[in-house]
Amino acid sequence: MKSVMLNAQEARAKAHNDLAVFHEVRDIEESILTASASGAYEVAVSTTSMTNTGAGLNTARDYYKAWIGAVPNRGYERQMATVIQYFFDLGYSIERRVNVNTGDTFTWYIYW
Repeated sequence: MKSVMLNAQEARAKAHNDLAVFHEVRDIEESILTASASGAYEVAVSTTSMTNTGAGLNTARDYYKAWIGAVPNRGYERQMATVIQYFFDLGYSIERRVNVNTGDTFTWYIYW
């Protein structure tokens, strides 16, 4: 009889493929489409859940802290790595850069 409990691999996969990653990817894709439609070859994105410096500032700061290793957060680290891998697999270059306006959040920088 199969267990009703998730095994460790299933739990990792479930946590890995969550809505945060889905929304982050879709927001970045929209920014890429908008930028490329205007003839650009790069875009800086700071309006996603992981980077928002408005209403989502505290969350953005938490992602930044995970990125720089100040406050380890395995979930956030895996989410960001998944986003990076997704765009890398599509042929984009993607980086996290310190948001110069805040100093404690990051901006996605994508170029093609």
